[in-house]
Amino acid sequence: MLNPVNAMKMKKVNFTYYLHDDFVPPDVTAVAVAGANASVTGPSALGDVTVFDSILRETASNASAQIGHHSGLLVSLSDPREKFITFVTSITIPGYSGTLSGSCRINFTAPSWEEAINSGTGSFEGARGHLTVSAVSLTPTFPVLKYKAYLILPHH
Repeated sequence: MLNPVNAMKMKKVNFTYYLHDDFVPPDVTAVAVAGANASVTGPSALGDVTVFDSILRETASNASAQIGHHSGLLVSLSDPREKFITFVTSITIPGYSGTLSGSCRINFTAPSWEEAINSGTGSFEGARGHLTVSAVSLTPTFPVLKYKAYLILPHH
């Protein structure tokens, strides 16, 4: 007899979206909350903590439709270029709506990096996969990142 869990069909889902941050009051999307000299845009030291609630848009244009939020914690590591991030992405795109959760160690000076996805809710229930992230614009006040999602979802 075939175990129903092993017989679950999976499907690949890929999509792209853009994270828009704003470091200028009053619409700030990231705040340094702990650290000796913690700053969102300045040098960092081990243990500095930033909380973020970044806006997700369909394209790199700030005028494009808002489709969600990317929220979580960013912690500075002993190498000031590297951070630990844990996050929840709440997103609504054609055919899908829900959250994606993950974490990783990233180097912001690299041209791109990957963030692991280990769970999801709503249309993304049972999600596994990763996000490939690259910088579109790294201005000190309004950075924009491009996210490419590569997910495997249970076929409901």
